[in-house]
Amino acid sequence: MRSALLSLVLFAASAVPAIAEPVRVFVFTNEVPSGAVDEQLQARRESLQDLSKALSSAKYQNALTLVKSRAEADVVVELVSRGETTTSAANRATRAAGGATASVSRSASVTKQFLTFRISTGRRTQELTTEGELPWPQLAERAADDLATWISSR
Repeated sequence: MRSALLSLVLFAASAVPAIAEPVRVFVFTNEVPSGAVDEQLQARRESLQDLSKALSSAKYQNALTLVKSRAEADVVVELVSRGETTTSAANRATRAAGGATASVSRSASVTKQFLTFRISTGRRTQELTTEGELPWPQLAERAADDLATWISSR
């Protein structure tokens, strides 16, 4: 009877799927070898801090965990660049009304912020860019979602 009960317990335990360990992720941005800090490096550091904060939230705790070194990581994420792009669009309309011609000209520009990452897993490397018309901290949160989605799909 005991051996049957033990067999049943062992069978039940083997039927329960194993809980996957969170993927270990190391995030960084390249520093200047001379140690000088320019505006671009400072901007990347700020976004890296926002990204680390977002990835450390409870939202991602089952999927990934941040580690302090490249050697500990399953996935290495480098913040390569942070910037803005502005797109201009000009609208022109001409309308004839009652024999008269009226012309309206409008121009608009849209500025989008972007964060570009280089993601490495073993020998595989891929770039990922997150962009949007958002304040930098919110863009980092969106980037965390994009990175988590990329990591979970691998």
